[in-house]
Amino acid sequence: MFLSIVIPAFNEEKRLPKTLKKVRDYLNRQNITRQGGGGQAYEVIVVNDGSTDNTPGVLSGLIRDWPEFRLIDNRKNCGKGAVVKQGMLAAKGEWRLFMDADGSTDISELPKLWQFKNQKLKIKNQNEKFEIIIGSRYLEADSIKIKQPVLRRIISRLGNILVRILLGIKAADTQCGFKLFSKEAAEDIFPLQTIERWGFDMEILAIAIKKGYRIKEVPVDWYDAGGSQVKKSATWKTLKELWKIKRNLMRGNY
Repeated sequence: MFLSIVIPAFNEEKRLPKTLKKVRDYLNRQNITRQGGGGQAYEVIVVNDGSTDNTPGVLSGLIRDWPEFRLIDNRKNCGKGAVVKQGMLAAKGEWRLFMDADGSTDISELPKLWQFKNQKLKIKNQNEKFEIIIGSRYLEADSIKIKQPVLRRIISRLGNILVRILLGIKAADTQCGFKLFSKEAAEDIFPLQTIERWGFDMEILAIAIKKGYRIKEVPVDWYDAGGSQVKKSATWKTLKELWKIKRNLMRGNY
């Protein structure tokens, strides 16, 4: 398996079918080949996070005849971080992307990340490849095509300042749900993840830096899809998770 795409889903019966059809159409147009030739070149794993609507039923009917797609159906809500971790570790691909169910960053943005997967950077006379490549809404002024409400934008930027100060992550955008990992990086990092909800992006990047991985941040187009599943209370919970990550770093838990 060359490429795995992991999509977490909670109450996405309306938006997810459109995203999955776009993903399928896009991947079928690409020349994605399995290493060694033959067999299935890619897979798409949708992880249901205990949806209370008909998300599992809609998905089962939609992907029944799509052999590259599979559903991991959790009956209990565990949190976005928990199901992304579950999907990334269940994946078989040499490269593993997770993206949002609402398609805020379209699958067609993948080549912007893809171009760096074999790029080497010379550090201390050693050539090291990027094994983690993340999408960003904030590297270029025109990346955000449809903006979030003003308050959410302010909270996002203030949060990024705290992430830089407390965790030492220099990325302009830690929370964009469009991140690509090599198999080695994914299987090294995600087993150590402890945050189950919205703060998990910060944690996996903090773990990556702690373990010496080089992270490439790439501008991608992003659209606020509306109908967000993020509640206002999630902001305060994420701040608590940020402090938990800081404590784990200080204690050497990673």
